[in-house]
Amino acid sequence: MGLLATAALAFPLITTASAIGLTPNTAHASVPQIHRIGVVDMQRVLLETSEGRKGKKALEKAVVKATAKLERKAEDLERAYEELRGKAAMLSEAELGRRQQELMRQEEQLQELYASAQEKMAADEAVLLQKIYVRASAVMKVMAAAEGVNLVLIRSDQNVLYANPAIDMTTALIAAYEKSL
Repeated sequence: MGLLATAALAFPLITTASAIGLTPNTAHASVPQIHRIGVVDMQRVLLETSEGRKGKKALEKAVVKATAKLERKAEDLERAYEELRGKAAMLSEAELGRRQQELMRQEEQLQELYASAQEKMAADEAVLLQKIYVRASAVMKVMAAAEGVNLVLIRSDQNVLYANPAIDMTTALIAAYEKSL
């Protein structure tokens, strides 16, 4: 498309914007100016606040307990398989098949227990994160208002490609969070 064709397409847009009263000065009048921006590393908030450390410790304890229970069940199942292999020659084909079916059923149950434990851990972690996020958000709202910050972003590799360390409010948030408890 040539330059004239591009200009011809743009002209109706400019004319339409002018016709409804949008000029460069009025088109942006309703958008507030952002004067100060901050970033917060919520992973640090989770790991460095007393509430976050306490919650993470409880989660880790639950993981250790669940893992130990699942490992015991897996060891029991492995022993049962070994026992069946040792007795396989002495069992009838029907009895061997029945016991194999039972062990396969137990293995499926163990896999379901693993999946259930992982889902529970993920749900418990989400509850902890949500609780800390809600409190951190309330604390940050007060901090931002006091410091004239218009926008606070959560710092992560997926959300913020780069942020000058000078606008990182994480340490101040952690201190204010602790005081709010």
